[in-house]
Amino acid sequence: MTSRTNSEAPAAQAADSRSGSSSAHVLVVDDKQIVRRFLAEVLDMAGHRVSLAEAGDEALRIAGQDAPDVIITDLRMEPMSGEELIERLRAMCPNAVPIVLTGYGSVERTVRLMRLGAYDVLTKPCRASEIVGTVEQAIEQHHTLDAGGNPHRQLAARKDKRQLVQEKLAMIGKLAAGVAHELNNPLDATLRCVRLSKDRVQNDPETTEYLDLAHAGLLRMADIVQTLLKFSREAAVEQAPQRLDELVQEAVTGVRLALGSAAPHLSQDIQAGVAGLHIPRGMHQVITNLLRNAADAGEGRREIAIRSRLDGERIVIDVQDDGPGIPDDVLPRVFEPFFTTKEPGQGTGLGLPISARLVEKFGGSVSVECPAGGGTLVSVSLPASRYGAEHAEEAL
Repeated sequence: MTSRTNSEAPAAQAADSRSGSSSAHVLVVDDKQIVRRFLAEVLDMAGHRVSLAEAGDEALRIAGQDAPDVIITDLRMEPMSGEELIERLRAMCPNAVPIVLTGYGSVERTVRLMRLGAYDVLTKPCRASEIVGTVEQAIEQHHTLDAGGNPHRQLAARKDKRQLVQEKLAMIGKLAAGVAHELNNPLDATLRCVRLSKDRVQNDPETTEYLDLAHAGLLRMADIVQTLLKFSREAAVEQAPQRLDELVQEAVTGVRLALGSAAPHLSQDIQAGVAGLHIPRGMHQVITNLLRNAADAGEGRREIAIRSRLDGERIVIDVQDDGPGIPDDVLPRVFEPFFTTKEPGQGTGLGLPISARLVEKFGGSVSVECPAGGGTLVSVSLPASRYGAEHAEEAL
């Protein structure tokens, strides 16, 4: 039976025979009756049990009596916003999976919602098939969170977690592609205006300083958009082979140039047995990202070592810094999209999970550990037989 607010007559009810293994309790929260009715009809037809709420306080009351598996909420509601509702429901029903349905989608808002725990952000108007498909995926995520002590479900949970990372990154790529054109044009125009203004006020140090700050902020915005586009789409992966030693040297040089006087000391130890092996060109961005992360973590420390060796049939690339390391409670979360310990505006929390995604596409894996001696060690492992086994003899 579908729960309704008093002002709404029941819509077509879901037949008991339709309730299968995917059936779930879905809580819909929206201040517009037409939206609630539409979602109720769609989810009823999919065989789910639906509760409807017009506002956040009513949603909290329903959730307190009957915990939902999935929550679909609008963002702009009064007096409690969708973001506040997600935060409060997360404390009340930690295994409930939130989905946001909004007419005001943006990259910045989506990143913030992902950090709050939103599974997906759908932009109105939304097709019924997309709503049902997203709810089905959210139900699987709910099962992952609710795995408990069942070893079979824990194994499925580990697989689902990797899949969730892929889905979140794909969602951000889709959203970024949708807004890139609208953002890039005004960004380019504004950057040109700032540059022209700087030329006109060269004798005004205070105004020049303000324009420099504006210029840096605009470049940061442009960089975020391009990063989301470049790494979140399949087409961005460069498969062309390149010698490992050349690729590492190019990445090290790029980081040194980018950081300038703030660059730490970067040492290289590339064993002869792997120097001539050919790995995908896309690994350049992975190595660059790991070096930048290590530099950010250094906190004034000046040593980053990049090493590569052949370990059995695996090519191993290590990046190790002498920074403070990663706290034990943070280490398990480093591959979660949008998770970052940096100050607001200093990182998107996408670098490491996107790097891991790229390495997986190349048949490899990434691990992170904090050695007893201090610092952080990130290791990338690639199959030598897949990338460059035919070059092994010339490398030796």
